[in-house]
Amino acid sequence: MLRPDKQLAALGAAFRNAEIRRVEFAWFAAIAAEWAHFVALGVYAYQHGGASSVGVAGLVRLLPAAIVAPFAASLGDRFRRERFLLAVTLVGAAALGGSAAAYYAGDKLLVFACASVVGISTTLIRPALQALLPSLARTPEELIAANGATSTIESVGTLAGPLLTGVAISLASVGLVFAVGAGVLLAAVALLARLTVEGRIRVTAADGGMREMLSAGYRTIVRAPRARLVVALAIAQAFVRGCLNVLIVITAFRVLDAGAEAVGYMTAAIGVGGLVGAVGAMRLGARRLAVSFGLALVFWGAPIMLMAPKPGLVAALALLAIVGAANSVEDVAAFTLLQRIVPDEILTRVLGAVWGLAMGGVALGSIAAPALVDIVGARPAFVVVGSILPLLTLLVYRRLAEIDRDVAPAPELELIEQVPMFAPLSVAAKERVAANLVPLSVHSGEVVIRVGETGDRFYIVGEGEFDIDAAGLHSTARRANYFGEIALLRDVPRTATVKALVDSQLYALGRDDFIAAVTGHSAARAAGEAVTAARLAHTSP
Repeated sequence: MLRPDKQLAALGAAFRNAEIRRVEFAWFAAIAAEWAHFVALGVYAYQHGGASSVGVAGLVRLLPAAIVAPFAASLGDRFRRERFLLAVTLVGAAALGGSAAAYYAGDKLLVFACASVVGISTTLIRPALQALLPSLARTPEELIAANGATSTIESVGTLAGPLLTGVAISLASVGLVFAVGAGVLLAAVALLARLTVEGRIRVTAADGGMREMLSAGYRTIVRAPRARLVVALAIAQAFVRGCLNVLIVITAFRVLDAGAEAVGYMTAAIGVGGLVGAVGAMRLGARRLAVSFGLALVFWGAPIMLMAPKPGLVAALALLAIVGAANSVEDVAAFTLLQRIVPDEILTRVLGAVWGLAMGGVALGSIAAPALVDIVGARPAFVVVGSILPLLTLLVYRRLAEIDRDVAPAPELELIEQVPMFAPLSVAAKERVAANLVPLSVHSGEVVIRVGETGDRFYIVGEGEFDIDAAGLHSTARRANYFGEIALLRDVPRTATVKALVDSQLYALGRDDFIAAVTGHSAARAAGEAVTAARLAHTSP
């Protein structure tokens, strides 16, 4: 069991970052509106055509998103991600407003058409937000905390949206839910309009033409075995989720003989469990994400199997809460893995492809579930659907453990985080710096830099000791200390001579990479200037 104070501390660590805080509040508004729309649309569809209509509604809502979103998400790597996120949120608000108007006009076809646009918008919000977080978080731990906060907020939204929808439907109508959802998304737009991102990756001409731009996400997934496995399991989970969406409606009306509000309450139970699971997920270790992902999938499917015997409403709510908790852990682990595996410059495209495939999986599940119920019956359908994820996890568990060994944070990243100029950078920027470091073995007595020479590299000490002679003043550099920044930032000759005192290990960063990292971020640039000024003042006569 995780201590609540540590869980809340992890959440607080993410929210102390002002930009992450804005994104997360906007995400809460988006997810609450999405789930309110989901429940309201399901009830509307059932009332206008029964269980088969619910499946069609799911298909109409998700299939266009599965087709369009992966390609539209490429715009998140072509333009500024925060602006792209703002635009798709605004589109979602307009579509929900259109849904309300269509409901009150009695136009079922237009309600379903607007649902397609809502599905596309919400599918695009996810990859844009998840691709943005590595450019806002400053450490791997803060990135995990931010992903945990995202999952926590999704769980709160999954709880609040359906719960309030159930109340609104019992007191008013589906149309009111659509209208309120539009207003909530407009509040998210207001928050995102204030978002600022520094030091982002810019797409260059090297990315190729539009065709290459659009297909890059899929090609990356196909060619990278680790990403391919994570995405395949995520799609399987999405298929099960699509089945569960329909099974919840069928359970409420056919098995429990409850009213339409029970659909909202059962969906809200997933949010309750998700809230607990998400807070715990923020304490996931950076070195066991893939295994945690696999175990979460097991606990995703097992409770669904246990719903096969006719449960009471309370038992059904408890089992769905376990599903929600597992869903939160699965989300945090899977998307943190993808954020670490996939290069930042194509991250939106990859995540767009992932969410497009996931929405396709949910859509197929929405269609498959009614057919499965017709073939085997409602209760056996729970057993079939619930067994999918545990069986898949058992088959690939060893490969998941291998991923954890391969994608653990590099030791160079720990050194980078101790350099003041690099500390303010996002985790994505730090990992780019780490990837550009060149390891150097230096023998005792060897001179690394000499006073008066032209500066071409910045150095971080990995192991060993170095004597720094600056105008006759000597100091010693040890692990995580650094030198060489003055010549690079001030564009002057070397101001000191550095010599190894013992056999040592250095990490060197080229001039261009150092300048790009430090000067591309205002806080990093300020830290670099402060370090330079302090060292020059110390060595001045």
